[in-house]
Amino acid sequence: MPSSPELSRVRRRLALALLLATAPLGAETTFYQDRIGPILERHCVVCHGPEKQKAGLRLDSFAWVMKGAESGAMVLPGNAAGSELHRRITLPATDEEVMPSEGKPLLSREEIRNVELWILGGASATKLVAEFPGAPAIGRPKAAAVALAPDWRPRADEIRRLEAELGVRLVPRSQQPGDGLILRTAGSPRRADDAALARLDPVAELIVEAELARTPVTDAGLAAVGRWTNLRSLDLSRAKVSGSGIAALAGLSRLEALNLTDSAVDAGGIERARALPALRRLWAFGAPGMAAAEARP
Repeated sequence: MPSSPELSRVRRRLALALLLATAPLGAETTFYQDRIGPILERHCVVCHGPEKQKAGLRLDSFAWVMKGAESGAMVLPGNAAGSELHRRITLPATDEEVMPSEGKPLLSREEIRNVELWILGGASATKLVAEFPGAPAIGRPKAAAVALAPDWRPRADEIRRLEAELGVRLVPRSQQPGDGLILRTAGSPRRADDAALARLDPVAELIVEAELARTPVTDAGLAAVGRWTNLRSLDLSRAKVSGSGIAALAGLSRLEALNLTDSAVDAGGIERARALPALRRLWAFGAPGMAAAEARP
């Protein structure tokens, strides 16, 4: 039998799936459910969810968002400029208070605008999408969508088994099944070691983002990561990797964002990272000889 935390996670994800499957479309969908909830799930819940609550803040439901953090309210209905949530997501990427932190993908302009309009509109849980006609669409139009990875749904049982055995989470990146999975380890980072990464080989092509911060992953584990050919974003901050291990990532032709903050990666490893063909953003704060580094824009 799964542990209580595991059961809680399964129940939460089943509830979300049922909600999305049975929710009415178009004008009958609430703006929070259609836009704000998914934005927060994608960018914020790994640090502010049921498994981890930085600064006492949870953002995995409307009620938690409105409750705020230890320091006070995060959202002031009708006042976007005065809302701490809006301030944090609009800070420069180099600001230590920016959300999300530590090199995780920042909100797009469209996502920020949706959050802003939601707050200006009263931060409601019940207002419908149709009541926000000026809200920009998020992501690619469905008709022009290009799959980032194969459809994960036929392998749902295998994914659940790996989650239970390895203590990691494999979370859909979006409601589109071709958008791949996010590997999350914040709930039990010590279990995400080199051996665990190797055991993810059966779902390697489904992983498009990997959050391996503060894990015991070493250069040996990067050999497995190098087989995740659809990977777009990789967070190795505070992992046990070095410059030589970065060579194992050379085949990741789609990798766009790499975080090496507070790792042991040296200047040679930074240069290997810069050579990745699709890389657009590179963080290396605290790495040997590097105050900070960012790849070509």
